[in-house]
Amino acid sequence: MNAEISKNLYGKTVAVAVSGGADSMALLHFTANFCKRFNIKAVALNVEHGIRGESSLRDTAFVKDYCTKNGIPLLEYKVDVPKKAKSDKIPLEQAARILRYECFFDAVKNGKCEAVLTAHHSSDNLESVLFNLFRGTGVKGLTGIRDYKNVIYRPFIKVSKAEIAEYIKQNNIPFVDDETNFCIDYTRNFLRLNVIPKIKEIFPEAEKSVLRLTETLKTEDEFLSALAEKAVFCHGDGYGIATDTPKAVMARAVIIALKNLGLARDYEKIHVDDVCALSEKENGKTVSLPLDIKAAREYDKITLFKDLTCDENDTAIPFTTGLHALDGRTIAVSPCENISGEDLKKGFYADIDKIPDGAVIRFRRKGDKFKKFGGGTKSLADYFTDKKIPLKDRNGILLVANGSDVLIINGVAVSDKVKVDKDTKNIVKFS
Repeated sequence: MNAEISKNLYGKTVAVAVSGGADSMALLHFTANFCKRFNIKAVALNVEHGIRGESSLRDTAFVKDYCTKNGIPLLEYKVDVPKKAKSDKIPLEQAARILRYECFFDAVKNGKCEAVLTAHHSSDNLESVLFNLFRGTGVKGLTGIRDYKNVIYRPFIKVSKAEIAEYIKQNNIPFVDDETNFCIDYTRNFLRLNVIPKIKEIFPEAEKSVLRLTETLKTEDEFLSALAEKAVFCHGDGYGIATDTPKAVMARAVIIALKNLGLARDYEKIHVDDVCALSEKENGKTVSLPLDIKAAREYDKITLFKDLTCDENDTAIPFTTGLHALDGRTIAVSPCENISGEDLKKGFYADIDKIPDGAVIRFRRKGDKFKKFGGGTKSLADYFTDKKIPLKDRNGILLVANGSDVLIINGVAVSDKVKVDKDTKNIVKFS
């Protein structure tokens, strides 16, 4: 049987995930015997899912009895899969997998073992590839089940179901049948019982062929993922990706940026496609994404950032001289005397007498307009575009405004309406 325990586990404590079924019992037997040669301590780990009532309890009792008779320590977990599925509105299969892996990681985290072995085999790998293919996936979904990831190892991943059955027969290993394995209501079981047997009738070597495919795709996936990691760069409070990034890398880079911004699960392929399409759009085009994330085409890059646009009810503070803070941003308004013409050119100065009563300090809002110094009036958004101010930075710039009339863009510009001229008596500096 083409199975092997990773050398990374020599001298460590490993837990074998055991349900009582044929595959997991074969793995427990194989591991217990293999461990004797390489100073590995084997324990069993059973998760009672609470799905099948007495049948599930019977299987757990079977595992416990086997471990007791063979001197194998047992880690026992009990979870409520139906409750998880109902509360999260997900299929039972998905809920069971989530809770099962939570138990695996808990065992490692709490020092009960250093790794967990599962009995996934090459037939499972074929099933997983087909499941992902029919559901819709990219290259990563076709890489199949990895032989190890983090602390989860799969010694049987290159072993066929037939080889496992023969190993059980040769070693007279007891096991129990999980009747849900024969229920075609479960998606993967439908593939296992109805689709895969038909495929094997025509392509007997299907499992080995798909295994070779997944090995090739894993190598290519790792290469493209490494390129994508390099393609994403920090850009202020967000992330940037060059627009000339190859398409094969761009989508992966977008996903990395989304995950870094907290969108690890709720994105869809259409979201990634829309962001990638920005590389073909004109400057300033944007895409709105879940969790208030926005993507924008900004010249030679696509930026992804949290959109914190203020609305009409956002806070504002009355305009006065002094130091003011708003949502973590500050603006200093300082009275000035004896300012030379050269000084006026280097900083942001205004005639305070031209700033009307009722003016406030706030962030930008829809409908804001700005009269350029010595020029015409524009929407604030268009003025920001002219000044090439990144979209992600625009919401954090403090303004002095009277209604929708923006008088000061702190650190950027002073409106023609409040500029210093020959008649100015009282000057203030903004910083």
